[in-house]
Amino acid sequence: MASAPPLGLQLLQTGVQSLPSGLPPPLEPTPVPQPFWKDAQPPVPQALLLDPSSPELELASFFSPTPQAPRNPQEAGYTPPARRTRRQIKKINEIENENEGEKNNLFPLREVPTGPGIIGYVNIPINTGNVRAFKKEMGKLMDDPLGVSERLDEFLGTSIYSYKDLTATLRSLFNTEEREMIRQAGIREWECRNPQSTPGDQKWPSQEPRWNAQTEEGRRNKIDMRNIKIQGIREVVPRGRNLSKVFGECQGKDETPTEWLERLRKSLQVYSGTDPDSPVGEVLLKTQFVAKSWEDIRRKLEKIECWQEKSLQELLREAQKVYMRRDEEKQKIQAKVLVAAAREAQKQDRPYDLGKTMKRAPQKKPAPLPRRTPNNQGESPECFYCKKKGHLKRDCKKRVKDERMFQED
Repeated sequence: MASAPPLGLQLLQTGVQSLPSGLPPPLEPTPVPQPFWKDAQPPVPQALLLDPSSPELELASFFSPTPQAPRNPQEAGYTPPARRTRRQIKKINEIENENEGEKNNLFPLREVPTGPGIIGYVNIPINTGNVRAFKKEMGKLMDDPLGVSERLDEFLGTSIYSYKDLTATLRSLFNTEEREMIRQAGIREWECRNPQSTPGDQKWPSQEPRWNAQTEEGRRNKIDMRNIKIQGIREVVPRGRNLSKVFGECQGKDETPTEWLERLRKSLQVYSGTDPDSPVGEVLLKTQFVAKSWEDIRRKLEKIECWQEKSLQELLREAQKVYMRRDEEKQKIQAKVLVAAAREAQKQDRPYDLGKTMKRAPQKKPAPLPRRTPNNQGESPECFYCKKKGHLKRDCKKRVKDERMFQED
């Protein structure tokens, strides 16, 4: 009787499929516990992303003090290295400083449509940095009050400013004494021009009057205060009548007619107290402009028939023509002097150059001078420079005058 094969051989013959189904499943490895310092970070809660067109987003932006998260949260906290350089950080800081400086602004009134067919007035901010920059170009009040008033009037423009805006502008541009002088001069000038109107203390009050910009009366009060301010700057320095300063002005040789007229207009306005645009001021200005112009311009203007009846613009146009022709005549004289000097140099250098290089050509004996007879006693030599008879080139007065002018230039 044959013996049964061992158990291992039976397993190999029958295969693994014939194993009994009651065997337990293989054990899975259990994870090794990690130390507490290596625990993973707690999950960061992500912001709620809403559809841009949904009303929930508008409601969330209204109640939330912080802006909503971007659509791509990964781009929110990432900035490229090129934006983190020292130069870029400096630019960002400068922009932030400018934005902080814009908080202190002036607010002039501007007309804007607030509804269908309704026009209202709102405050539009102006950077106070412009006021500080204007102060550097404004000039000194005591030296040129008229120029300061004109520049400030142009700087303010046609906007309507509130009481606080005008007060802040004065405080930035002038000191305490100058502000008080401007206020007194402006009020005095207003009361002289409008004796039956509102007193000057009410037009420029010391305390804020709280004028309503939405009413015609409130806007008119603000406009009047602005005009009083400009007029006060214009009249802050008392004008003394010193006509000798006006009549002593003369045009410079290289001064253009427009510059000369502007200087004469300014001196007439400062030293005589006369308005150049008035009929009397225009007559004085025209007379001084013609009489005290440079020599060549004055001769040309005086030759104009009835120049007293011409307008100031016509006289200025004629003076400008004479001034522009100066350069042309000067260039002609310089060219003529240079040609004469070159010819004289060629005549002096020619015999020496020819004698060194080649044989000197046989020279003819100069013809004897004609004997003076009664027929040719009246003939006179002709000048080589000016082509006139009666003198030689060395005695030519025009040559001496042109050479002197050329040396001065």
